[in-house]
Amino acid sequence: MNGTATMGDEPSIALVVLDTLRADSFDEHFDWLPGVQFTNAWSTTHWTAPAHASLFTGRYAVEAGVTIKSQDFDRETTRLPELLQDEGYRTRAFSCNVNISEQLGWHHGFDEFDGGWRLSGLGEDVFDWDEFIAEHRSDGPERYLRALWRCVDGDCDTTQSLKQGALMKLRDMGLKGRHPDDGAAEFLEYVRDRSWNRGQEFLFANLMEAHLPYDPPDEYRTYPDEESPHFDSVKATLGEPSADPDRIRTAYDDAVRYLSDIYRDIYAELAAEFDYVVTLADHGEALGEYGAWQHGAGLHPPVTEIPLVVSAPGPNADHRTPNADGADRPTRDALVNLLDVYATVLDIAGIESDHRRGVSFQPLLSSDPLASEPRSSGLLEFHGISKRRAIALEEDGYDVGPVDRERHGIATADCYYFEGLSGTELLGDCDPAVLEAELEGLIADLETREGLAEADLSGLESQLEDLGYL
Repeated sequence: MNGTATMGDEPSIALVVLDTLRADSFDEHFDWLPGVQFTNAWSTTHWTAPAHASLFTGRYAVEAGVTIKSQDFDRETTRLPELLQDEGYRTRAFSCNVNISEQLGWHHGFDEFDGGWRLSGLGEDVFDWDEFIAEHRSDGPERYLRALWRCVDGDCDTTQSLKQGALMKLRDMGLKGRHPDDGAAEFLEYVRDRSWNRGQEFLFANLMEAHLPYDPPDEYRTYPDEESPHFDSVKATLGEPSADPDRIRTAYDDAVRYLSDIYRDIYAELAAEFDYVVTLADHGEALGEYGAWQHGAGLHPPVTEIPLVVSAPGPNADHRTPNADGADRPTRDALVNLLDVYATVLDIAGIESDHRRGVSFQPLLSSDPLASEPRSSGLLEFHGISKRRAIALEEDGYDVGPVDRERHGIATADCYYFEGLSGTELLGDCDPAVLEAELEGLIADLETREGLAEADLSGLESQLEDLGYL
């Protein structure tokens, strides 16, 4: 990397989402990361698209029109990168998640939008392997010959299509080839290969290493001779996981250990170039708590509580051995959520915006934090499952009622109150009636807007299904 520090310019900011990283797993494996940690941080929902909608707009997902039934990010709401871009920031993005892709509208406001290998197969000129396989599952081995002929004879980029098909097959067989992970290694090279300016530079990234299929490089796998556990998260929540629960938890921990190690290298590169590095998760992951698995079936605390650290490394910091002296990372216990991250990034950049849903916590980043008006409560939203998913589950004999209806939760400074699979749950010593009244008020205050019609997910359905979203 060969960035140059431009004193006097607006600060450069890197915003890195470690997708699906639990707060407790972060505490266990990321003690090396310097910065100010917010220990009472929450998402606004339970999965990627609506969580990122909150992060990018400073509003709840239904106010941005992004739910499970409308995954396209339409153009009605001004987004964080657009506001930064309008103020002269160069905006770049690197996503490893198909939910955060150009095909679903997440590129608006970015001067550059790049992605990992999962996104490389989504181009218009690349043969749609996922759709073809889904349509021809019953055809037997000859379907591969038909697919190869389509690549050669069809209206597509033959070379790239064949490469993508081979990559997918090798990954299925456990032969990872030149892609050892879910994109973090590619992002590390991306950061190293770019030229950055320490001023009016904004970088967003989404890394998928902690997400299913929990498939780190072989040297991190506790069960090196076994495949990563594959299971249906909603079916597991409604019944039992098809894989061994201890194996699932171990695989997740293996993946997080790898993420911590490679993010240490990524952070070192970012810290050398950016004035601020914001590290957080969009949501966490349930590993059997409350009878829930993954993040597709509710607002359980392991899913909605998130890690959040804001680092301001500066040009002279020692980036290679952060926290090497064993110093404790300063913490703040103020209640914050994704809406506040949006407000804080704009505050750091010196940009005025109508982000009434968010409260900037920039004053809390100093070594002697100033008094500020903290958030008193935050709403969390669950909007059920997709129609396609509900139909498939019912055909398999499942009662989808517990997971296919709207639910909400509320986080306060001292308590968390949410509707679980079998009734309301309360964490903390608070009056449920007071929380219920406040929750109803937050819901009534939502400026709900309809998003686009249920997204045309052609070319994405199989990948989203593999990730537990459909």
